[in-house]
Amino acid sequence: MKASAQSRKQRRRRLTLGAFELLGLLALAVALPAGVRSEGGRWSQPAILSGCSAPDAPAVVFPQDAPRHGTGPGAIVWGAGSRCRGGAGPRVATIAAGTDIPMSGPDLGPHAGRAYGLTGTVAAAAAPHGRILLAVGARTRGDAGDGLLLSEGLARGPFSTPIATGGAAAPLSLTSAYLGDVALLAPGPSRSPSAAGPMELRVHRYYATAAGSFQPAVKVAAAGPIEGLTVAMDYRSDALAVWERNGTIYARDMPGSGRVSRAVVRVASAAPGAHIAALLSDDNRATLAWSETRGQTTRVFAELSGTGVRFGAPRLLERLTDPDGASPPSGSPRLVRLLSESVMLAWSGAASGHWVVRAAAVDLNGVRSIETISAPGHDALLAALAPGPAGEAYALWSEPRTTRAGRLDSSDRALYAARGIDAYPGRTIFTAPEAIAAAGVSGCTGQAAIAVDPDSDRALAAWRTPGGTIDYSLRALGGA
Repeated sequence: MKASAQSRKQRRRRLTLGAFELLGLLALAVALPAGVRSEGGRWSQPAILSGCSAPDAPAVVFPQDAPRHGTGPGAIVWGAGSRCRGGAGPRVATIAAGTDIPMSGPDLGPHAGRAYGLTGTVAAAAAPHGRILLAVGARTRGDAGDGLLLSEGLARGPFSTPIATGGAAAPLSLTSAYLGDVALLAPGPSRSPSAAGPMELRVHRYYATAAGSFQPAVKVAAAGPIEGLTVAMDYRSDALAVWERNGTIYARDMPGSGRVSRAVVRVASAAPGAHIAALLSDDNRATLAWSETRGQTTRVFAELSGTGVRFGAPRLLERLTDPDGASPPSGSPRLVRLLSESVMLAWSGAASGHWVVRAAAVDLNGVRSIETISAPGHDALLAALAPGPAGEAYALWSEPRTTRAGRLDSSDRALYAARGIDAYPGRTIFTAPEAIAAAGVSGCTGQAAIAVDPDSDRALAAWRTPGGTIDYSLRALGGA
């Protein structure tokens, strides 16, 4: 009885804290006049983490087994180029507990990186037991192409001896789920070096304690070119694989319980190169969102499945002529699950001849009220959307300069973020845009990432600058 009473008291305290935070954010939203440019002062001045990098986006990773409980040190992960000190390969900077400051220095990176020839594009995700999974391309012997190698370890090392998937290094998709389960969707071995192998799913469950203890690979789709690859998992580690092939989006539900996988299903037609986001909920329903571009016209769709991942007709959220002739960002659309188990969607749309960032809550009634969360009169290109341990989410976007000819200079952009919640009934409320970095020396190339420490509730953003450095910034604590 005593333990039960204490548990009820803790639950009441959590609910009270959540209510105060919600009221604070609501008050802020009401108090801010329309068109406010930035709150300012919430993010630290940009700091250089590394002076050299490969032309890819960094990743910010916090291993966790619950939205409010980290299981190991977080890290910023990026790839170094062949001209960087130490040569090409992955670099890992440990994020210090308590301060959330990344540890910089000449010895960054997994010890096995250079020794095992991990030289290609780096992808990273949280793995079980506080570890981080690296998926890195490497030159394979006897093959003119790049293979994919997997290595796991704590942010501060050591990392495990890499495991070869036998397939190409791209395309691939990584995702983490409850308890630290991690899934990889990537090509398997091919009969011909010039052809793509069948798409395979690999899952490392939390109960498999050894680093790199993946379950046997499961074939998801037949061999052949695939685009828009994405994978999602629920708490049971059931997985949903989604991809685009020959102008059609397909999906396949892959139960993690050992049951026979369901058949591949057709979702909708889409232009080649569609950008796809996916979520799988505990009630065996899926949420998909995608954008497709034909010429200079982009359309954004969303689709909620029925139970058993059965899809109907997608909903057209927005049809737009691409502002300034610029292509939509690869970071759009994005879907995240919040602490409350509700779903939030963000994407890049257009208004008054400019790119803007939209957000909407998603529930059983579909996509609800659509809000524009970037400032008017500026081009805003979505880069990331990340959930936090207080039920919030952070949207991250870049704002490119406009040249004298009226074109967007996508190589040099300012960086902004906004903190939001899913507010009843069916709407999102975000703070005014918060400035992180101005265009110029510490500006962004558009390759940026954001994540929130589950223990401290502090957001950390990292990005690649026009000069090739990896910069980062921390948001001050204090919620709204």
